[in-house]
Amino acid sequence: MKRLIPLLLLLAGCSSAPVATTTPSSTTETTTTTVTTTSPRIDTPRKLVADPCQLLTAADFDTPLSGTPQPYPDMPRSCAFREGNGTESDLIVLVVFADAYARPANSFEMLIGDGHTASSSCATGPDVVECTTHVAVNATESFKVIAHLRKGNADQVAAISQGKARQAFKRLVTS
Repeated sequence: MKRLIPLLLLLAGCSSAPVATTTPSSTTETTTTTVTTTSPRIDTPRKLVADPCQLLTAADFDTPLSGTPQPYPDMPRSCAFREGNGTESDLIVLVVFADAYARPANSFEMLIGDGHTASSSCATGPDVVECTTHVAVNATESFKVIAHLRKGNADQVAAISQGKARQAFKRLVTS
């Protein structure tokens, strides 16, 4: 009962307050509606090149590549770049062509280039970090850059994946 007394006093005070009257005026109200969309932002549609190995070059890497970039056997429409000396600790970067962009679960979105939706996510395993940056190219195409590094940390590998995606995006032609 003691808890209800302040509430009752407040309600009693509200009901005894004088009611102000105003003359009606002609005002126009503007209503803003926000619509959430699931489609990616694509300001200037681009086209994928014929070969995913053309989206990055040796100059895009900090150290020399170990071997020639070539299709990755387990992924169609892909190209593997290996930076290092050919050991397990090498940085492996894959460029993979994909169908229409769809934001992967547990990723965060950003914009790259001139206003294209991209997303980034990372996965970790025993002594390995793999981060993927997925970029919308046009309404039906996208590409992914996957960076795989042993004994790396997620921030470092995410920065590599996102940086390589930005470099690759610059090589796309407008459609």
